Amino acid sequence: MSDSFYYKFRYRGKLENPKEIYNFILEVEDICKSNNWEYRVWDENWEEPSSLTLSPTAESLSFGGHAPLKGISFSVGESENIWLTFMPDGMLQSLFTLTNPTFFLDDPDFPWQRTKTGYDRPEIIIPMYKLLHYLEEKYFAVFEVIEESEYWEHKDDQRYIDWMNRIKRNDLIMSQELALLEENTSLTQEERTKRFYEIVKKYGRRDGKIV
Repeated sequence: MSDSFYYKFRYRGKLENPKEIYNFILEVEDICKSNNWEYRVWDENWEEPSSLTLSPTAESLSFGGHAPLKGISFSVGESENIWLTFMPDGMLQSLFTLTNPTFFLDDPDFPWQRTKTGYDRPEIIIPMYKLLHYLEEKYFAVFEVIEESEYWEHKDDQRYIDWMNRIKRNDLIMSQELALLEENTSLTQEERTKRFYEIVKKYGRRDGKIV
């Protein structure tokens, strides 16, 4: 996935009743199959404590040991995995937050997950949001979301489509402007730096915030 063409989707939650985990898995698995989303079912031993370790390598992250997770992880379009995997108390956890609860945001008692979601067509991404809204109402005691498009809050398909089109257009213009800047050898380093920040300030904003 291109570094320019993604936005961040953060979420955290806790199940109302962890005993319903297999109903949860079956329902989400069926939806993943219907949408041709890649997925993995997790059915690890909840009785065995976590011994998960994380070892960064030059190219990736390597996990070892036992991760006591039950649930499902899946990806939509070009997005990273969305983790809907849980500990025995119903807390939503991933391999990342099991090794470090503050891997994504600084709240060790109620860890946040994060997914970089690719700029796929809205008809690919919107069903993912609708699924999470449905699961929130049916299975979760708590489910919270932070995301840049504000679709989660407004549930407005056209608003999301308009936002997506605007951001994709701005990202394209910014990439072109930065490429031209790189080719311009007549500028001093000071002028180049100033122009770089002008371009990012103008085109790298998403609803008032610089990416």
